[in-house]
Amino acid sequence: MRHARSRRIGRVATAVGALLVGLAWTTSVAEALVATPDVTLATAVSAGSPGPATSFTWTLVARNSGAATAHDVVVSSPLPAGVTVVFPPPPCMVGSAVRCTLGDLDPGARVRVQLDVSIQQGTCGELRSVVAISASDEPAVARNDDTAVASASVDCPTATLVLAATPDLVVDVTSDATGPIQKGHAVRYSMTVANAGSAVAHHVVVTDRLPSGVEPINLLPKMDGGSCSAVGSTEGRAAFTIICVRSALDPGASAVVTIDIRVGANRSCGPMLNHVTVSANDEPGAARANDSATQVDRVLCAPSIQLSSQGPHVARVGDHVRSVYAVTNDGEVSLHALSLRASGCVLSYRRHAGPLRPGHVWSVLCERTIGAKSSDRLAIAAQVTARTPDGTLIHDATAAGIRVIHPGLFVAVRTSMTSAHPGDVVTYTFVLRNTGDSVIRGISIVHDRLGLVGHIGALRAGGTVRLTSGGALSGVPETLLETTTATGTDLSGSPVSGRTTTSLTVLATRSGSGHAGTAFTGSDVGGAGAAAIALLAIGIVALQVGSRGRNRRLTR
Repeated sequence: MRHARSRRIGRVATAVGALLVGLAWTTSVAEALVATPDVTLATAVSAGSPGPATSFTWTLVARNSGAATAHDVVVSSPLPAGVTVVFPPPPCMVGSAVRCTLGDLDPGARVRVQLDVSIQQGTCGELRSVVAISASDEPAVARNDDTAVASASVDCPTATLVLAATPDLVVDVTSDATGPIQKGHAVRYSMTVANAGSAVAHHVVVTDRLPSGVEPINLLPKMDGGSCSAVGSTEGRAAFTIICVRSALDPGASAVVTIDIRVGANRSCGPMLNHVTVSANDEPGAARANDSATQVDRVLCAPSIQLSSQGPHVARVGDHVRSVYAVTNDGEVSLHALSLRASGCVLSYRRHAGPLRPGHVWSVLCERTIGAKSSDRLAIAAQVTARTPDGTLIHDATAAGIRVIHPGLFVAVRTSMTSAHPGDVVTYTFVLRNTGDSVIRGISIVHDRLGLVGHIGALRAGGTVRLTSGGALSGVPETLLETTTATGTDLSGSPVSGRTTTSLTVLATRSGSGHAGTAFTGSDVGGAGAAAIALLAIGIVALQVGSRGRNRRLTR
């Protein structure tokens, strides 16, 4: 019975093991069927053992061993103490660490990055650094080979001096930004100050000259075991300096400084460098090589476009109106594939291939003629669209109104008499009326015999003005046709005028005036009587003509 039970237990165990093996094999096959990237890293240094104050070449080789493209590949490594990178290649940024942004790697592709590294005086022994590679879409199961150790052995001098115990401060700075920073957003800087020396560092001062165009959110940032203050101004482009002080820092101890800042709207886009330094009263000069660090972030370059118009706001029927649309790139990136549409006018251009660089303007002429059937209010609307370098569509729109006016001036003249003898004073009454639908300015009234009668600054629509002038009549007997003209300027800047003509009869000079007399005779009486009858007849005719002319003006 015991043997039978043992056999059953063995069969169950065998079945469970087979099941587990099958599950593992199925998982492996499923993973093999899905194409994924697998980035790896290899390191090498130039041959030989470098010595202090020399340099060597540090080579990093990034490779995608997977079956799919690896995206956003980044290689990073802290720098060993006592070395600096002389000339970083373009994809790399160097602060207290090296960070190389390699972009995308196709399956099987590799990228070689060479760093020229300088060894500082006094540095010797083994230099080690852990180099890491990452890709945004590499699965977790493929990350077991994402690190490598780079090492180099620096020859040490045969004889070294025994130095007295001294402090040696080291500072590092990082930010919590995970990508390009938008203007108006907050960023946290974290600075770590460590004493790598063998003695206490006294009066430790951390100085952070913040990038221009940013402001500290808290004017009293925090430091472990110390205190901080902010000094600066928000005038123009903000410029602040953070100073943190700690009385002492023991050997092997460290302190963290936290600064929260906000990126201002006027901050220029692109790289944003934050440079931090540390000092102590008793740190020797030979130990100050690592007393500074730099954090490099990037401010997002925002696109923007603005559409505006310039042209007349008032026009008359028959006017040819010309307006200009100005398309301005008021953003921080170049624009292309610009397209302008407008209603109510004809555009000189509709498309601009680009690029339209930041600060540049594309001007387009818009024309139309005001027709007799046009409404009193015309609207001209326009819209512009453009593409950013990453293909994003942006747009802006504007609208302009044109008022159609119908200006008009009417002028009438009345005289105190329709006929007069030379020397008689005739009084004129000038009546001016604005018969249009808008104000008329700068009106001058001119009579062809009297000259300038008067000047009117402005006359509203439907308004009437009366002016009076007069003068002595002169000349030979005749009927005078006198013209009066009124001229002004409407809201569009165009001239407006009105004109009328009046008649005035000059009678013969009265008898006995202007010459010496002669003896009175009967023939003189007869001549005088005939002359009187003739003058009476002329006067009656003149009065009838003047009455008809006045009636016509009044009926107008």
